[in-house]
Amino acid sequence: MARVLFSVAMDAERRAVLASKATAGLEAVILADLRPSERDAAWASAEVLVCTGFGSELPRDLASRAPRLRMIQALLAGVDNLPFDRFPRTAIVCSNAGAYTTSVAEHAMALLLAASKDVVARTEEIRRGIFDQGVVNKALAGSTVLILGLGSIGREVARLAKAFRMHTIGIARTPPDGSPADEIATPDAVHGLLPRADFVVLALPLTRETRGLVDSTFLRAMKPDAVLVNIARGKVVVEDDLFDHLRTHPAFRAALDVWWTYPDTKRGRPFRRPFHELPNVLMTPHAANAIPTQRREAMESAIDNVLRFLRGETPRNVVDPEEYA
Repeated sequence: MARVLFSVAMDAERRAVLASKATAGLEAVILADLRPSERDAAWASAEVLVCTGFGSELPRDLASRAPRLRMIQALLAGVDNLPFDRFPRTAIVCSNAGAYTTSVAEHAMALLLAASKDVVARTEEIRRGIFDQGVVNKALAGSTVLILGLGSIGREVARLAKAFRMHTIGIARTPPDGSPADEIATPDAVHGLLPRADFVVLALPLTRETRGLVDSTFLRAMKPDAVLVNIARGKVVVEDDLFDHLRTHPAFRAALDVWWTYPDTKRGRPFRRPFHELPNVLMTPHAANAIPTQRREAMESAIDNVLRFLRGETPRNVVDPEEYA
């Protein structure tokens, strides 16, 4: 029976999912339930590790402490925070891509709509006693949205955008089957497509190739009144370049759920430059996945993938560590 070690925080909801999914082929070991004296043995015997996706959760000597590991399953969709250099070389690493499709795609559309209609600015004006019916906002119908990344979230954004009668262009290294996008192009075509886009949605992972992808050159190629939506990772965008572009292009909009640095508590701001002083940026606190069912759905997806692996089937979302090194 394969021993599956859970280093994730296991609240009642996650434990209930585990209880409903456990089969005769899986022995679940919850790290937090063990006495400190028992933990070394748990690491040494683990064949599969289910972790959140942050290095702080994992021992620095993981490779020697857990030599039997064959699979590392992250609970998060993004794996850019995993310490790949600590993993046993023979272990495969799987993200939880697909588990957050609905919540994050909905949030992307909420940001896109709020930015295009200047919802926050109009709300604040009315709070101040200004009732200007002469303002003009952006139309979605007939506009073009460029979606960088056609994973499950990007495809769902394309599907939702088409409901608003938007023309959708998706960017993917390998065109996925059954994509709802009207056009699909490869990453080398992005700069040629930016002048066509009224909206750009970032839905791609943070890798060696995508870090800093959206820089001053990228932004200057966009329309002066375009909207940039980021529900991917903050560091896909160069912070200084975006701030300077927003400051010098007042008709441009950015709608951001992901950031460059994160406060340690619920107080503070997730950036170095004063984005909060700019009127043309909308901000949410990396909360796109914050819907009531998300914790359960993410845990179900992770365990289902572990069970696939233990049955000898090909697991989903195997990542290449070289892309993140």
